[in-house]
Amino acid sequence: MNSGALREVKVIELGTAIAGPMCGMLLGDMGAEVIKIETPGKGDDSRHWGQAVDGESPYFLQYNRNKRSVALNIKSDEGRNILMRLIKASDVLIENFRPGTMKRLGFSYEEVHRANPRLVYCSVSGFGQSGPYSGLGGYDAIMQGMSGLMAVTGEEGGPPLRVGAPITDILAALYSALAISLAIIARERTGRGQWVDVSLFESGVSAVAQWITISRLTRRPIRRFGNRYPLLAPYETFSTNDLPIIVGVGNEETWKRFCKAIKREELMDDPRFKTNADRIAPENRNALSKILQSVFLTRSARDWVDLLWRADIPSGTINSIEDLAEDLHLKSRGAFATVGHRSLGEISLVTSMPKLSETPGSVRLPPPTLGEHTREVLLELGVPDTEIRALESKGII
Repeated sequence: MNSGALREVKVIELGTAIAGPMCGMLLGDMGAEVIKIETPGKGDDSRHWGQAVDGESPYFLQYNRNKRSVALNIKSDEGRNILMRLIKASDVLIENFRPGTMKRLGFSYEEVHRANPRLVYCSVSGFGQSGPYSGLGGYDAIMQGMSGLMAVTGEEGGPPLRVGAPITDILAALYSALAISLAIIARERTGRGQWVDVSLFESGVSAVAQWITISRLTRRPIRRFGNRYPLLAPYETFSTNDLPIIVGVGNEETWKRFCKAIKREELMDDPRFKTNADRIAPENRNALSKILQSVFLTRSARDWVDLLWRADIPSGTINSIEDLAEDLHLKSRGAFATVGHRSLGEISLVTSMPKLSETPGSVRLPPPTLGEHTREVLLELGVPDTEIRALESKGII
């Protein structure tokens, strides 16, 4: 059953790749009815990313559940007419084209707002709808570089590295879903929709905001620091006698418990390590890391993590992607959902993560095949069957 908080919200998604589609997916998880508009014969770019499984891209599958797909040529007059009819009957429009594209197609915010003043119009782009960079395109990798994320990712003194997930896309999708939800709440007071402008670039910058502020106030440059978090110690990875682990000590009470747990109580009284400010001094941190590394090499990763967990010390193993699929905690939390796909049969997806007690999210619809719901949606819109067949014959749908 659809018990999501957004179950009466209708969304049109003109999204491709990750940010726009993930935003649509997040709204769909929370109950919204999402209609994904795709180019006939091609579809979302991510349908063609990576290694296909029986003709379907696993990448596309993860970001496009809880949607219906309409294959519609919106460069044609007939296609634009149908899209405008859908927009007039909807609450939200998501688009992640380059700025100016929607205006050229006849669907600028101003034009759409006149047609449907209650519509929340969300534009997701590389650099936003204004500013010197606004006309540029950009993927996550470029945004990770420009936003400063790569400046702080990688080993100290080593080359810059990108995060191993499309993090600026993901952040932009989360910001977009949040902003759309806020705009829907505001509409309850004003009766009017508004324009949401989200960029991947600024989403990436938001992730390094602490370093911008620290650099400005300390007047010291921020450089890559690898797995050693420069603000806390110990807060890093260590080798054990089999696999690496990660340990985080965030306050002095935890530091004392940590020293007792590893049976090195003398470290608490060492003047080099008495406070976090002492421990993060470079020469003291190097000395502490060497001591702790020699300790952790005496046992296995599992033994250490179990011991540290019992002492209430934040720590964990370095899980592989394959490990996560079998993680007992994730399974107990309902992190995976099985859904029937039109061509692949049953597939397992990582599902909605927020847990709402009264209006929980859910996976109700599998990721659609291209144009799977075109006829169904058009019939619901009131398009006669004869017109649908004519549109098919012209390649418009």
